[in-house]
Amino acid sequence: MNSQVRPSNLLGRTLALAAILSSMALVACGGASTEPLAEAITDCGADHPLVGATATLETHFHQVAGVATIVDNCTVEITDFVFDGQGLDVRVVLSEDAEFGSYDVISEDLRGEGPYEGDTLTLPLREGMTLDGVSHLSVWCVPAGASFGDGIFEFPRGAPEWILYSILA
Repeated sequence: MNSQVRPSNLLGRTLALAAILSSMALVACGGASTEPLAEAITDCGADHPLVGATATLETHFHQVAGVATIVDNCTVEITDFVFDGQGLDVRVVLSEDAEFGSYDVISEDLRGEGPYEGDTLTLPLREGMTLDGVSHLSVWCVPAGASFGDGIFEFPRGAPEWILYSILA
């Protein structure tokens, strides 16, 4: 009996497994979409200590790139945004940590409008969200639990030290 697996059989089995895993991911996230977003916050000030902070996105997958800026107390803008539009359910999220163990979703699924090539996204926070504790932004694949690209918010050079202390307090 020949115990070697022929390459054609291996490829067929690999493709079948990939199809099963993709189906499982779609089911796990409710058909490739999360629950609808809450109403956008539209009336806010610009007095939060994070206003003006930027995060340069580090590319992990799907060519994600760009620079996120906190414009005011309830708006994040990503400029020069690049994303190939691929993935399962891809959202922009804000988090307190680089592992994105918990996060707030601030965009709809990005796949429908993609691909993006140097675009600007203006993303409002949603009812019940604040910038308190926020330090990271990610272009996040929800069903895979993976960051396609992320960055940490940093303050402009010359920002007073009290800003850092007021956020960490």
